[in-house]
Amino acid sequence: MIRIAPPLRNVRYIFTAKPVQMTFEGNTEGVYGSEEERMRSVFGGRLKGEPPRSTSRFLTSENMREIAGVKVPSKPIEPDNCCMSGCVNCVWELYNDDLKDWKSKKREAVKAISGTDEVWPADFHPPLKELDMKNVPKSLHKKKEKLEKMKKQPTSSLFPKRTTPLPQAVVEAKKRNALKKAKSHDTEQASDAALDMDDSEGWEHVPVFFKAFAEFEKKKKLEKEARRQVAASSNNEQ
Repeated sequence: MIRIAPPLRNVRYIFTAKPVQMTFEGNTEGVYGSEEERMRSVFGGRLKGEPPRSTSRFLTSENMREIAGVKVPSKPIEPDNCCMSGCVNCVWELYNDDLKDWKSKKREAVKAISGTDEVWPADFHPPLKELDMKNVPKSLHKKKEKLEKMKKQPTSSLFPKRTTPLPQAVVEAKKRNALKKAKSHDTEQASDAALDMDDSEGWEHVPVFFKAFAEFEKKKKLEKEARRQVAASSNNEQ
C-alpha cells in the first residue's frame, strides 16, 4: 500500500540567492566602429550631428535638367528615416521607384544625345559606359578610355583570322541566325539597355537587404492590387 503525504500548508520558502543581472553582449569579434556606426551599417540613417537629408521626390524633380530634349531628374537621395515597421508608403520602396525612374530617364537621354555634339553635364552623373566619347565631358575622357579598355573582348578576337572561305553550311546557318536576331531586335535592345545601366547604381553604400526589402514590398503590393481587381471584376459580373 502506497501512502501519499498530504500537501504542506503554511510553508514559507525563502530564497537567499541574489538575482544575477545578465546583459546580452552579442558577438563583437571583428566588428569595428562606434555603436552609431554599427547601427548605421544595419539600419541605415545618418550619424549623430549630421544634418537631415530630404528624401522627397518632389525636391529631386525640381532639380531636373534637360539633356538632348529629355528632362532628367537629379539622382535620388538615400533615405535616412526608415523605421523598419512595414509602413504603407515605405521610404525605401519610394527610393527604389525613384531610382528606376531616374535610370529610365537617363537611358532616354543617352539615346537622344547619341549622334549629336551635345556634352553631358559633368556634375550630373554622366553614364560613361553608355555615352559616346564626343558626348563625354573633357574632364572625364581618361575615365571613359579606361572603361573602354575594360570592356570584354569577343571570343572571335582570340583566334587568328580565317584565310579560306566558309563552308556553305556555315554560311546558311549564319543567315538563319541573322533572321532570328532581326525578329527579336527590339527585345534585345530593351534587355541590353537594362543590362548596360548598372543595376547596383544608387545602392552602392546601402545594405543589400534594403533593396531586397523594397523589391519584396513592391511585389506584394502589386499582387494585392491584382487580387483586388480580380475580385472587383467578378463582383461586377454577378
